[in-house]
Amino acid sequence: MGKLYEIILEKEKKTLFVRASGFFKEEDTKLYLSEFQTIVNTINPSIYKLIVDASEQEAVEPHVIIDIKFVLNLYSNARFKKLVIINSTSPASKEQIDNCTKEMDFKCVFASSVEEAYNL
Repeated sequence: MGKLYEIILEKEKKTLFVRASGFFKEEDTKLYLSEFQTIVNTINPSIYKLIVDASEQEAVEPHVIIDIKFVLNLYSNARFKKLVIINSTSPASKEQIDNCTKEMDFKCVFASSVEEAYNL
C-alpha cells in the first residue's frame, strides 16, 4: 500500500500543497511529520501558502484528535503566509476538523475545492 499523503512544493507558485487521505496509523503520521518538516526547513514559510487537501480524509477515532491538533499546531507554528484547508467530503471528518480549529483558535481559511484554495 502506498503513502496516505503527498507533499508538493511549488516554488513558482509559493505554495506548499499537502494531500492526506485514508486512515493514518502512527507510522504514517511519523513519516508525514518528518517529510513535512524537512520540506518546511528548506523554505521561508512566511511567503508561502499552505494548502491542505483533507477532502478525502476519513473521520478518526476520538483518541486521534490529539494528533490532529498536534499537526494543526505544527502548521500554525510554521507561520505560513496563508493556511487553506480543503473541506473533507466526509461530514464526520469535516466536523472533527472544524471542532479542532475552533477549540485551538486556529487561523485558516476553508475551501470547498483545490481550485478555490489556489484562488484564495
